[in-house]
Amino acid sequence: MTVEQIQHQIQRLPTTELVRFAEWFNGFLVSQSHSGASADATWQETPELVEELNRRLAEFTANPAMAVPFEPDYFGNLKRQLEDERAPKASSR
Repeated sequence: MTVEQIQHQIQRLPTTELVRFAEWFNGFLVSQSHSGASADATWQETPELVEELNRRLAEFTANPAMAVPFEPDYFGNLKRQLEDERAPKASSR
């Protein structure tokens, strides 16, 4: 399955399933960062950041209608930004 196919499937999820997916994916990312797969092993969430993320999740869970859909090119732009960020690091090795 390609990233684009995954993106398409995520965009089609109903709100409750999207919340479940986001919670699972967050846990998955945390487990990956603890296994050494993180690009920046020195980065850690501050207590303030965790508190803010939990506040936003609770707010969204209480009112899913507040969600704003992604723009159609959001993931393409994000992918390009990540590639741009990684390019200088890869070329300096």
